[in-house]
Amino acid sequence: MLLRQLLTASILSTSIAGCASAPPAGSAPQPQTDRTVSGYPTIKRWTATLNPTQSYNAAAVASQRQNAYGKVELTVQPATPTLTDVTLVVTVPPQPGLDIVGWGLSQGRCGSGNPAVLPPSAFQPIQLSSNGRGNVDAKIPFVIETGAYHVNVFRGSGTQLSDIITCGDLRRDS
Repeated sequence: MLLRQLLTASILSTSIAGCASAPPAGSAPQPQTDRTVSGYPTIKRWTATLNPTQSYNAAAVASQRQNAYGKVELTVQPATPTLTDVTLVVTVPPQPGLDIVGWGLSQGRCGSGNPAVLPPSAFQPIQLSSNGRGNVDAKIPFVIETGAYHVNVFRGSGTQLSDIITCGDLRRDS
């Protein structure tokens, strides 16, 4: 008899526990807002190789190929989504009087002649070493959304199409 009572009590307690943890029939799934979803913010990155350009002037002479080259990387970090980190490295053949070059970010492709997306003062000048190499690490208050963009490097403090010594079309890496 004792065995029968223990067996009955065990079956009853298992049935009650099973009913208590089962969801009611016909219950709706939890709304999406109640679920925990973890995602990792992504870093947005654009890169370009700076290639030599043809120099232009108003005189009727043949254009000259510049020998400047380099690399540029633009990165938007999730922690600072309104700023773009810019790392630009450029090498220019040493020339007397050329110790600073300017740069700018413009819409369109290289050679388009579009103005920079920010005023020239937003782009920190690049100091060239005696071997013609220079770099800049800067933050600019601009974020690329969609479309084509390019980076120009200008002779001295120039900002005109005729002042461009190297240019690179940006492409999205991540």
